[in-house]
Amino acid sequence: WLVIGSLTSMLLGLLLSILYARYLPKETYGSYRYVLSIVSIVGIFSLPGFGTAIMRASARGFDGTFRRLSRIMFFSSFGISAVCMGAAVFFFFYDQKELVLALAIAALFIPFVEGLGNWKGYLDGKKQFKNKMVYNITTQIIYSVLMSAAVISSYAFGFGLLLTLALLVGTYMLAHALPNIYFYARTLRTIPAHAPEEPGSIRYGLHLSASSTFATCATYLDGILLYHFVGPSALAVYSFAIVLPEQIKVLLASYITVSFPKLAAKTADTNAQASIKKTLPRKIFKASLLSAIVVGSYIVAAPFAYQILFPAYIESIPYSQVFILSLLLFPFSIFGPSIQIEGRIKKIYLESIIGPLIQIILLLILLPLFGIWGAVWGRVIGRTVNFLIEFIIFMK
Repeated sequence: WLVIGSLTSMLLGLLLSILYARYLPKETYGSYRYVLSIVSIVGIFSLPGFGTAIMRASARGFDGTFRRLSRIMFFSSFGISAVCMGAAVFFFFYDQKELVLALAIAALFIPFVEGLGNWKGYLDGKKQFKNKMVYNITTQIIYSVLMSAAVISSYAFGFGLLLTLALLVGTYMLAHALPNIYFYARTLRTIPAHAPEEPGSIRYGLHLSASSTFATCATYLDGILLYHFVGPSALAVYSFAIVLPEQIKVLLASYITVSFPKLAAKTADTNAQASIKKTLPRKIFKASLLSAIVVGSYIVAAPFAYQILFPAYIESIPYSQVFILSLLLFPFSIFGPSIQIEGRIKKIYLESIIGPLIQIILLLILLPLFGIWGAVWGRVIGRTVNFLIEFIIFMK
């Protein structure tokens, strides 16, 4: 079910990317990615670690945890709104008015996007992968239709940067907020009023959220730095360089989602934990052979794919061929969730800080010096080192 959902999302995402490449100027698309990078990097205020806590609790039968933690996540998400409004005021005084309206719109809708999306974690924990797939595809279809209409309208009516950016950001937020409200309410109705809560889940979720700060910064820092050091057009080229590899990563991540509830249930037992440490590494090394085949195939196929799909972004090809190397050890990424499920706070902080911090340092050094190539190599080296660090911490 997850593979079907991922393939559908990939197809819809690919169609949208083709529209972006054909009908949006590079400066406009780069500015759009910049706004989303700002919103995403301050997403730490939504306490994203609560999603993992909900998944673990529901896998262990503590369904009532969803009700309490999701309520906390929603109200904490207004912190993102406050930061976005502060950023809008900042850009207003620095005469970048094209960003002001877009950030103000994001501030209005973001609690419903970030704060109510935790139904996915609950469904994963309950192994309701079919329901999650149906909900995700519904959301993707709504998003794709509305975003397509926004892009075509902007192109047809000749909107400028300010109006196009506001339209894109507003459509993105609305297309995610409305389905979230519906599916959150639908999921909540399935949980009995007196369902048990997992003891310590709030503390566990807070630790996960705090420890994920570096990882969040490492993921979205490249977009912000590229915009300021090289410009929005370069950010657009970089965004298209990583779009296909990131879609492949989503597909490969399906097996991690499937494994999560099983690991969560087993880690409650000490003997099961010892068994996992013996058997999991061997399975991951085998899976890495598949990743190597995927990476090699992509390097060969990328030039043909970009000439057909994104002819306006041919310059993104060499960046993309190098960026795909970051997926060579992708199966090792399961050790990160495994550490989080285990629940040992010290190991969680080590896993969540060391690898992302290395990537942040690499981006801060390489990107100002080498531009797009600095961002690409910073992500490739940083992600690879992070996978190896997670493996070492897991085995200790």
